[in-house]
Amino acid sequence: MFKNFKYTILAIGIIIFFLLIFLPTMEGLSGEGQRALAIFTLVLTLWVTHIFPLSITSLLGIVLLPLFNVMGLEQTFALFGSKAIFFILGALIIAAGIYQTNLGSRIGYKIISYSGQSPVRLLIGILFASAFLSCIMPEHAVAAMLFPIIMEIAVGLNLKPLESNYGKMLFLTMAWGAVIGGITTYLGGARNLLATGLMEKHYGMSIGFFEWIKYSWPISLSMLLAFAFIIKFFVKIDIKDTSKSLKKLKKSQVKKGRLNTAEKKLIFILVLVLFSWLFLSSYIDIAVTSILGGVLIVALRVVSWQEVEEYVNWGVILMYGGAVVVASSLVETGVTTWMADTIFAPLDLAPFIFMVILAVFTSMMTEGVSNVASVAVILPFAFSAAEAYNFNPVIVTLSVALSGGLAFLLPMGTPPNAIAFSSGYFKVEDALKWGAVIKIIGWIIYILVFRYYWPLVGLELFN
Repeated sequence: MFKNFKYTILAIGIIIFFLLIFLPTMEGLSGEGQRALAIFTLVLTLWVTHIFPLSITSLLGIVLLPLFNVMGLEQTFALFGSKAIFFILGALIIAAGIYQTNLGSRIGYKIISYSGQSPVRLLIGILFASAFLSCIMPEHAVAAMLFPIIMEIAVGLNLKPLESNYGKMLFLTMAWGAVIGGITTYLGGARNLLATGLMEKHYGMSIGFFEWIKYSWPISLSMLLAFAFIIKFFVKIDIKDTSKSLKKLKKSQVKKGRLNTAEKKLIFILVLVLFSWLFLSSYIDIAVTSILGGVLIVALRVVSWQEVEEYVNWGVILMYGGAVVVASSLVETGVTTWMADTIFAPLDLAPFIFMVILAVFTSMMTEGVSNVASVAVILPFAFSAAEAYNFNPVIVTLSVALSGGLAFLLPMGTPPNAIAFSSGYFKVEDALKWGAVIKIIGWIIYILVFRYYWPLVGLELFN
């Protein structure tokens, strides 16, 4: 049934594509703009239906733009060279170092080990370990790295898949900690850089590494504390002691011995990179620092280039690069301005209500569509609304990117959810039960941060 639904959506998208290509140009829109909108519609359809891999869909969008004379070849390919893409590339190489040297698993174990014999404290330890690691490496990498550790704990406690409530929460906590932590910095999810890259293309404005943290941390920290409160007081815990499993885990960690030379080098590089991102970003662009960090990791033989190639999903680079190009084509051809004048300007919604609807819609869309696709699809339209309402584009960008990263309901929403689901310890309905609660809490926290905190730090809704 779902397969038939996918192909129905695809058929509708293709029909709209050809109608926009061959019908007369709509009033107020240029021919190039209408063809850009047609290509965007087709790419959106393919992103939503997952008929092709996301990276292939993005590449298709890139080649269709010059093929249909929307933009010149040089201009199209130049958009792919966004500094956001190079930041992502450097960040993935750094993440490869953290993953391949086992430094990440050491950090994760250290945080988890403080839980002692308490099952509740163990869950909270996993939650914060996952969230912290997602501040310094992509959330999907965190989930992949912690997954065997959590599986070892579950097996050591003799938890039965689909039956043990504690087993379900072990994997859900791991996934949702990574998701929540992933919105905090540029490193947790490349969609954050994609959003700021699109804003820079459209407005010539950017958000610094430290600035992003300043705006995002109240949402992630509040959600973590709320989730920890739920675990402590509302989640049914069906075991009494976790010390046996932790002892087994400790033995496996002890076998690794002390920090080796590669790990010490990596710590040194990480300190330099993070220091530059936090305090030198006005002098050295964060994309440059990211690439330099990646170069140092290979040059100082923290990991080999072969190990980097094994870890890095190069399709991710193509996917994000294509998303930047296709979304930027709407700006370059005036589609977003046309939409602002014809669609959003006549709307009679209160600005606050509009922003809340935008955030809620984005967070719901990201449950069924990859978060990068959600951001790439929604942000150009959000920029149109920003121009119609005279909104501050920074707030619009943050609202879409942060809410677009919070997927808790379905496995396809984000890689950590899919990785956790692959454990076989819980069903989709188990995730829906607590995921819906956390999602609603996230909406409430966003509204409070948007209404009270952002103005407090100088971020106003109107320009």
